[in-house]
Amino acid sequence: MHEQLQGVDLSSIEQAKTAVRYNAENDVTWQYHVLAKQLYGWTDVFRDRFLDPIARVDRQGRLPRPVIGFDRDDVRTLAYYILGKNAYGIDDSIVLNELNLERPIYSLLETVLHEQVHLWQQRFGEHPVKRNYHNQEFIQKCESLGLHPFPIIGFHWKPADGAFEQLLKEHLISKPESELVFPVTKGQKRNWWEHDREKGKSTLILYQCSCGQHVRVGKQEWPGATCHACGDSYQKVERRRK
Repeated sequence: MHEQLQGVDLSSIEQAKTAVRYNAENDVTWQYHVLAKQLYGWTDVFRDRFLDPIARVDRQGRLPRPVIGFDRDDVRTLAYYILGKNAYGIDDSIVLNELNLERPIYSLLETVLHEQVHLWQQRFGEHPVKRNYHNQEFIQKCESLGLHPFPIIGFHWKPADGAFEQLLKEHLISKPESELVFPVTKGQKRNWWEHDREKGKSTLILYQCSCGQHVRVGKQEWPGATCHACGDSYQKVERRRK
């Protein structure tokens, strides 16, 4: 366990996290209720299958479960893991960027597992970090699970395969269609699901719903996509020529 947590009674933290999860999974008035419940379930699957599958005598207890939140951030950010406590004094927080939720579930789950590997490293790893950084231990753990992040920056340069892909196949979730996979060349600072950007401008297609929510995706046509907040369909925003 991470040295700063040794000898600390974590029972109250775990109780608080359980309460947060219960509320997320049962509050049907929350716009992210359905998605949060789905992602929480997958964090259990990832823990049991990948991150803490076998009881070990040299550890007290199992890998803690995370809490999941949603917030707006830079459009280039998919999610982040909070080192230490969040604003409410709770550890092990994974926050997904609201601007990047309209992605294939394969990509969302790849992101969740990436952030959960941070949790594993901070609690059970031999080289936990003191700032948001993707060191060699983190990269090696991700690669062992089929995830492919760049060192330091953490962007994934190709869709996950290996053990991750096999697990999702067992749950009838396939890798995204080829039109949603954009090759990343060495040195590029972007994820595989994003179009390349030229001169700082996004080449993703902008969509908007009636409540004003904006989403950029890599599809010219996006039928059936609805906003989590208002339930209305997204409409493509046509660019005006100058």
